[in-house]
Amino acid sequence: MKRKISPALIYFFGAFGGFMFGYDIGIINGALPGIKTTWNIDPWLEGLITSGLFAGAMIGASLMASLADRFGRRKMIMWSAIVFAIGAIGSGISNSTSFLIASRIVLGVAVGGASALVPMYMGEISPAETRGKLSGLNQLMITVGMLIAYGVNYAFVHVFEGWRWMLGGAMVPAAILLFGAFLLPESPRFLVRIGKNELARQVLLALRSSEEAESEYKEIINVNHSDSGSFKDLFGKRALPAVVAGCGLTLLQQIQGANTIFYYSSQILEKVFGSSIAGVISTVGIGIVFVLATIVTLLIVDKFKRRSLFMSGSIGMGTCLLLVGLIYPAAQSNHAWATWTVFFFICLYVIFYAYSWAAVTWIVVGELFPSHVRGLATGIASTVNWFGNILVALFFPILLETVGLSVIFFGFAAICVIGFLFAKYVLYETKGKSLEEIEKYLYDRSIGKVVGLMES
Repeated sequence: MKRKISPALIYFFGAFGGFMFGYDIGIINGALPGIKTTWNIDPWLEGLITSGLFAGAMIGASLMASLADRFGRRKMIMWSAIVFAIGAIGSGISNSTSFLIASRIVLGVAVGGASALVPMYMGEISPAETRGKLSGLNQLMITVGMLIAYGVNYAFVHVFEGWRWMLGGAMVPAAILLFGAFLLPESPRFLVRIGKNELARQVLLALRSSEEAESEYKEIINVNHSDSGSFKDLFGKRALPAVVAGCGLTLLQQIQGANTIFYYSSQILEKVFGSSIAGVISTVGIGIVFVLATIVTLLIVDKFKRRSLFMSGSIGMGTCLLLVGLIYPAAQSNHAWATWTVFFFICLYVIFYAYSWAAVTWIVVGELFPSHVRGLATGIASTVNWFGNILVALFFPILLETVGLSVIFFGFAAICVIGFLFAKYVLYETKGKSLEEIEKYLYDRSIGKVVGLMES
């Protein structure tokens, strides 16, 4: 391995793409009110500006992840940083809504690419016994990115056209990621696939003890498939069960209400507290809760089965959404107890989401897919994730105007029931297993046998 870099920095920069993801989720929250002031946009155009990023992300997730199977994980992470910087500059200097939407589509290509590449890379370089914790760094970076974005929103909320600084500031994390990507080693599993076995062994030795590195190296060699999988291979019996589980997870992560809170919490809480400043400040509070809950999640995630975290998370999230929907009308009537109760249950919802569908979804996505289609399958799962994002971002402003917040939360609570059932009856357990063990398990089983509980 030519680059001398500590394992801690490898894991840090490997996960840093999540920061870009989180920053843009958080920054649009505070930028939208200023954009509406500049151009007097209607709810439909507001939805297009928000969802433009997600349209680009659908393209970027599948494109960059599939290219990662050809050119490597590290190189595509570098390209995602470059494209992200271009989109950030364009967003900041936009002179029309059309230019802003186009810039956000470009930005989305990078964010979507990072959303697929980071879980893939982290899953491939992390040891099985701590993969949950290390892969979960991606989610921690997402939450920290959101929190920093909320702080930037607050700093520029009173600045004339401060939204330009909010959106253009995304250049900073892009530059950091580009610098870090130059220092990263390539994934050892990708190196074996392209015949660079000795280099793969050196990477493992830099990240593991000698005994662990040699054992894992032999396991990778035994399971490795040098051919790159095609789209048709996604429907083979080795890959299809994982694709079903992975796409279901990433879609459900988006449509159980979380990003409604993260994208529109300033507007939601402005309605609750009756003040735009109070809405922004309380959103920062939610960001702090999310970061702290994610840190705790990293400490416990490898101690619990993945399925149990998903199921308990859906129960808690659905309950909180139901209660918010019931209490919200009283908050609108300026009852102080109702206002603070709504805020409390939104924060509690964020805690349930943080330890389950937020962090664990991408951990499992990084574990599920067979090596020969890992890039392509991760890209498909990420594309489905961004499709769910588009649905939420595009239709929430319209639904807010037509049916109201309570009905929206009741609908998300119902979807949480579906999330619970999916985790219980469709998902299978991957905790504590190496990627090669998971692939071996899938190899000889049809989808009818695998879709269901995977006994530990």
